[in-house]
Amino acid sequence: MATKKELRQQTIQALKTMSAEQRLAASEQLYQQLWALPEWQAASKIATTISSGFELATQPIIDRAHAEGKVVAVPQTLPHRQMAFHVVDDHTNFERSKFGLLEPVDGEVIAPDQFDLIVVPGLIFAATGERLGFGGGYYDRYLPKTTGFKVSLALPAQQASQPSWTVESFDVRLDAVLAAQL
Repeated sequence: MATKKELRQQTIQALKTMSAEQRLAASEQLYQQLWALPEWQAASKIATTISSGFELATQPIIDRAHAEGKVVAVPQTLPHRQMAFHVVDDHTNFERSKFGLLEPVDGEVIAPDQFDLIVVPGLIFAATGERLGFGGGYYDRYLPKTTGFKVSLALPAQQASQPSWTVESFDVRLDAVLAAQL
């Protein structure tokens, strides 16, 4: 069985080698599935990330949420592997974190239990709701404090029918994994 580190590296490599056409088609499928969810339609406060590089682009999610009048918040990493989600709007200021990610440095912070829907990032998602993240443990610490609907969007290289990695007792199961088919 491959280690978590090996699985992460294999998945990142597969995502980086995906053709632009395949990525666009798969991404569009995932966005449409997300927007069709009753939980999306009912949500007024949404948490997501600002994607980078090989990840599924989250800007279309942020744009659609704003167009529908939803409040959107994205994370700022804090010491001790904690996060604070700041509201994103036209006035938000961003800085690059030590991870190279754009993070908000101002704006209202939304409490974890105030989100209706959380788009959870990661590298591999099992159809049964388990996820293998990037290894920092930030979401493992944050998600237990939330009550919102937890959903992940899985490109083809990120999909597993069941976990092929060790699932820890502190791992929070997702409410839904949306999967794109090519």
